[in-house]
Amino acid sequence: SRAAANLRRVQPPLPVLLRGRKAKALAKPPLRLGGAAATARLAEVEAGVEAEATPTLSNTLREIGVSVFDTEKEEKDSFSGAESSTCTTPSGKACMGVQPTIMSDLETLLSQTRERMLAHPTGHPPANRYGSSAHLPVFDPKKHVPTLALINPQSGAMAGRDILAIARDMPYYQGRFFNILDVVKDQYRGGLLDVFRIELNAAKEEAKARGVRCRLVSGGGDGTASFALFILFAALRADDARADEGLRDTGNGFIWTDEELADCFPALAQLPLGSANDFGNTLGWGKKYPGDQLLGFGTNSRLSAESALQSWFSAVINPASQVVSFDLWGIMPSPGAEKCDFKVCELGGPRGRDPKVVLDGQKQLLMKEAGTPVPMFACLYFSAGFGAYMTSRFQINRRKCPVHNKLEYVRQAAGILTEATPPQLSAGLDGVRISCNGEQYFPPRSTDGTGGDRYREVGFLNINWQAGMAHGADRAPLCGRLCAAREPAKFNDGKMDMYRLKLTSALKNPGLRYQTDKKGGTMSLTFEGGLGRGVFFQWDGEARFAFSP
Repeated sequence: SRAAANLRRVQPPLPVLLRGRKAKALAKPPLRLGGAAATARLAEVEAGVEAEATPTLSNTLREIGVSVFDTEKEEKDSFSGAESSTCTTPSGKACMGVQPTIMSDLETLLSQTRERMLAHPTGHPPANRYGSSAHLPVFDPKKHVPTLALINPQSGAMAGRDILAIARDMPYYQGRFFNILDVVKDQYRGGLLDVFRIELNAAKEEAKARGVRCRLVSGGGDGTASFALFILFAALRADDARADEGLRDTGNGFIWTDEELADCFPALAQLPLGSANDFGNTLGWGKKYPGDQLLGFGTNSRLSAESALQSWFSAVINPASQVVSFDLWGIMPSPGAEKCDFKVCELGGPRGRDPKVVLDGQKQLLMKEAGTPVPMFACLYFSAGFGAYMTSRFQINRRKCPVHNKLEYVRQAAGILTEATPPQLSAGLDGVRISCNGEQYFPPRSTDGTGGDRYREVGFLNINWQAGMAHGADRAPLCGRLCAAREPAKFNDGKMDMYRLKLTSALKNPGLRYQTDKKGGTMSLTFEGGLGRGVFFQWDGEARFAFSP
């Protein structure tokens, strides 16, 4: 079988919100988002690389194929035969061509959805870790930046649920803080995605009036940022069947123009509710959710935790918090192809130290159809091999407690190192080839593509932090690795910090500081293996098994 994939930087880059001196130091010099200024600045940091024509977000998304658009969408109403009339969309814009009763029906659906969104859980929900009277900072529309949130209630040992419960009782936040799992499920007409779109459009206009960029809190693990982008692009997608309801195509497949996408796309703030929280830590928003280390210590621990929560959200809505550009990478087809020539599935099997089952007298991996669609965006890192296989095994054994999750990673890593290679995988990275801008990167120093079996992992870093412990720095001889200061991985330099690892790499580096090679442009990965074989790959902590169709 043979499978191939390409990763290329999405332009213009993603706007993100920073907090703290450490994050600001890593982000310098800040890049402006969109337009000729961003292109000129990228040309400067990419020493010697000729500047391209001004890119647009919509063009890049079309090249990626934006897997977020492939989800099934329930259409409950037909617009054929509607009598012409003038009406007003939920976003306040005048429209033509739809009977008022249809709009009235939409308003009814939206009203019902908002009621469900604000309803309190029935029964006796668990006590809120922040206290029954906890609240977020009072939002002042004249002082603060318009903010929305997409939060996973199951993340952070259910801390996401507690934060959503607090927001539900506060006038401003109750209409703009969303359960991201419910929004993904509720994409029909008049559902939560429509409500989110209305609030997003309103926040955009409010922010434009004040000369600022609205903000979006992504609450969850590192992979939640990709899902937040999933929701944003799905909400902004044009729909000709609903053009008179505010979903008219502006000429790029979206309801916002390219200029609006560049100037008004929300700045992302990562609420760290996962295990590693690499994204949140890199941007200065913390390694743990607000108040985590304060709970359980002393009689005033809940008050202290609530204070930490208020301080966290105060920084988000504060107009003084810095917005910078963040490189975003997309998995896309090979040049000239309309779609990628590989398929993906997920690792199945029983929970436990070893997911393999005995078939035909041999231990084998069981695969299952990939479930929830995951956007093919890489914000933090990408790799193929050992780390991706370990992450796939972890996904079967995910725990509720972050500490237990980290221990589970260790258990699965130990299992892989002590077990025989299953027949679905090649030895090491045998059959994997990677080129960057047409130049071979992996396997190194090989003219015929052999030698990959000696390596355990290959990939790139977009941030200087992986799994809470690994870092990257420019490749150097031994004396330089031990004594000299080396350039770390940066998230807004337009480069991938490529790395390749053997079992002995930790001894040669030394430690968990990878030797990296800065590469711009496109990274192409191909895999060739025998019948029934594929390769595990992961991006931002989401792992899949790729194989040839």
